Amino acid sequence: MKNVKLLFVALTIVLSQSLSAQDNDDTNIATHILDVNVPEVALLDIFDANTGTEAAAIMFDMTNVTLSGTNAEAGLYAFQDVSYSDLYLNYTSVVAGAANVSGYDLDRKINVQFEAGSTFPGNLDLRIMPEAPVIVVDGGTADSAGTVMPGGVALGATTPIGTDALLVDSIESVYTGDENYGVRLTYTLEQNGNFAGYYAGTYQSTVKYTLTDF
Repeated sequence: MKNVKLLFVALTIVLSQSLSAQDNDDTNIATHILDVNVPEVALLDIFDANTGTEAAAIMFDMTNVTLSGTNAEAGLYAFQDVSYSDLYLNYTSVVAGAANVSGYDLDRKINVQFEAGSTFPGNLDLRIMPEAPVIVVDGGTADSAGTVMPGGVALGATTPIGTDALLVDSIESVYTGDENYGVRLTYTLEQNGNFAGYYAGTYQSTVKYTLTDF
């Protein structure tokens, strides 16, 4: 009998603890916490609409640089006849909002350079001309896609090998779209300096674009 009484007391205590664990304040509203982690994102590639693939090697053959026609004209050297267009910078960027700036970036930029170790003819520039970004619907705004540098940038005589030049500034949260979206680029050649410093040879440069926060 004593054991039965002890068991009854133990069951009563367990039941009492179970009842006290309930909140007993339910209403017609219920809530819980949902956390969402949004990391910073900085992704960039170069699409070549001429090949339908990401950009690879581009050849500027100076064999026939003329003002007109296909045969060299004595006394002329027409750099302006050499160009390459329909390259597109596609990018995705996620930055911090104004109310959440600690440890996060508020905007980004795209720099471009001839990578260290490149070679390029003397007294010559590669002019990279960007067009204002074209983005997919709801991928961002004209402001968040960034601002291209008026007149583009010149690599070579103007911006030496291994030195960054600013191409697109003030990029915020945006995704441009793939392939024929983003910033369209055109490459041209410009003489910059005395032609006496321009020599025959085979040159190879790596054009490097960087989506960066500084």
